[in-house]
Amino acid sequence: MSSYRTNAGEVATELRWTFFRFLPIVLAVVVVVFVVGFGLRSVGLVGGTVVERKVFEASYQRRSALAAQIATDEAVLAEISRQLANQRLDDGTRHNLEAQAAAARVRITTTKGKQQ
Repeated sequence: MSSYRTNAGEVATELRWTFFRFLPIVLAVVVVVFVVGFGLRSVGLVGGTVVERKVFEASYQRRSALAAQIATDEAVLAEISRQLANQRLDDGTRHNLEAQAAAARVRITTTKGKQQ
C-alpha cells in the first residue's frame, strides 16, 4: 500500500475513535443544557419578562377599550337627553328615546362593572 493510503487509514481510524469517544459527552451536555433551560423556563425565570409585557399590554388595551366604550355610551346618553328636552315630541318618539337612554345607562353600568 502507498503511504498516502496508510496515512489516510490511520486518520480515519483516529477520527472514528475521537468521534465515538466524545459523542456521548457532547450529547450529555446538550441534554443537560436542554433540561436546565426547560426547567428555568417552566419556573418562569427565563422568558418571564416577555409574558409579563404581553399581559401588561393586553390589560392596558382592555382598560382603554372599556374607557372608550363608556365615553361613547355617555355621549349617546347626553344626545338622547338633549332630544328628550324637546317638548314637542310625540309619545311614541319619547318612549323610544327613553328606552334607548335606559339601554345606554345599562351599557355604561355593565362596562363600569367590567373595569373593576
